[in-house]
Amino acid sequence: MTVPIEVPAHPVERLCASTFIAEGLLNPRGLCTRPDGSLLLIEAGSGLPDAPFSGRISLLRPAPEAPGSWLPAEILAQGFRAMNMQPRMLRDEIMGLSDVAQGDGRYLVSQTDYVQGSKILDLQYSPPEPVFHSQGNLNALCYHPSRRSWLAVKPDTNQLVEFTEQDGEQVLAQLPDLAQGQEAVPVTLVYEPATGAVLISLFSGELRADPAKQGIDFVDKAGQVIRVWPDNGKIEVLISGLQLPTGLALRPDGSVLVLELCNRLLQSLRPEWAGEPVHGGFERFSGRLLNCNLQSREITVLATGLDTPSNLCLLEQAVIVSEGMGLSGRLLPNQVNDVVPLSGRLRRVELPW
Repeated sequence: MTVPIEVPAHPVERLCASTFIAEGLLNPRGLCTRPDGSLLLIEAGSGLPDAPFSGRISLLRPAPEAPGSWLPAEILAQGFRAMNMQPRMLRDEIMGLSDVAQGDGRYLVSQTDYVQGSKILDLQYSPPEPVFHSQGNLNALCYHPSRRSWLAVKPDTNQLVEFTEQDGEQVLAQLPDLAQGQEAVPVTLVYEPATGAVLISLFSGELRADPAKQGIDFVDKAGQVIRVWPDNGKIEVLISGLQLPTGLALRPDGSVLVLELCNRLLQSLRPEWAGEPVHGGFERFSGRLLNCNLQSREITVLATGLDTPSNLCLLEQAVIVSEGMGLSGRLLPNQVNDVVPLSGRLRRVELPW
């Protein structure tokens, strides 16, 4: 049985150089590389009441004269529903388009839509057409080559699900509650070629024990990365002690890159909130990127000061991080006591080895 790697209180820091490659985005989420070096980008949307259909899918082409840079985004499709979940969650939560994945010569996009039903869209069509339908929160997406199927996680039902043309949607695994009774809340999944399993980040849900802490009633460092075998639903814990883990990426040497959304929970967005600069549930600009070596069991911090990072896209010598979650333009406190508008960004972080 695998013994989980516990994130230490103070991991070794080997901070890497980083640059912003795109700014002014509307809740950027999933990213996917194409063979020509371009990036497909998913944006959930602004969450603003006057822009209910601001979700969009874009393409960023590599800048010919500047390696490691990309040209401004070209919109491929737009007009997708963006849902501001703040009135229900009491924190920064914008849902809509969530991820893009490549497999079997296709690029598919997952979309959460509580009004008309969630979908998986195929980008070979213009506009993209739904090839699968679902209910609830349809989050991260990946292709499983040996099963020739598409796998997704559903945070509101805590399930790993599979989509095939023959059977539609099937539940592969029901993820159990965590140690203190909170829901698992799976966020991201990646296919692991060495085992045929998938790795899934578990954000962990609220305790819901104290009404005064609604929106921020989370257990400290209760997040995990688990390994799940689609064939039989077997689950094992791989990494524990994470603080609200979101994005995952698997490096060629088998190491796992993990994003932590923030350092702590602060200042929920309660009904009486009137637009003043508050953190909004998650401490802004306190997220980090970890490298978890599964062989040596060493955990290293590669980047800090990330603003609510959600998704990762692995390149040959770098990784791209989606940042900036919440109501676009609302005022935020930053780490030097200034006030800045909330804005989505893509950050390129160089990898040291």
